[in-house]
Amino acid sequence: MAKTITLKRTVTIKAIVTEDFKNYLSFELETAIKDLQNKIKEIENQGNTLMASLQTEGSSEQIKSVEQQLKLEKQQQENVIADLTKRITEAKTLELNSEFVQGTIDGFVGIKVGDNLYQKLGALELIVKDGVIQEIKGDTEA
Repeated sequence: MAKTITLKRTVTIKAIVTEDFKNYLSFELETAIKDLQNKIKEIENQGNTLMASLQTEGSSEQIKSVEQQLKLEKQQQENVIADLTKRITEAKTLELNSEFVQGTIDGFVGIKVGDNLYQKLGALELIVKDGVIQEIKGDTEA
């Protein structure tokens, strides 16, 4: 009996662009923006609390360091929001029936002596339309 082991590989998910997909993608991006805006508010609130505490107990160096750290964290979140906003605009202009790389997931494949490793670990794509798998491209043998 041949020894078989299982390896992890990346599977690309490509969506066929439909109006429903464009709406879904925009909704997901808008939700992510709202979450980040809430996170910024949380950072500001925690920062204000921490700064009030440091005003009475901390050194000026600690205060400056915390201010810089809070400012940096807020700026990073704002940069992500700007990127997501740009992606919403791009999502609305996607061409219908084109393919959009939605992301990747991990998949697993069984290998044994004599298999071609490059084929087994090679590209695997799932083509979906409104969440329904339309096609599987690549070596799917486990």
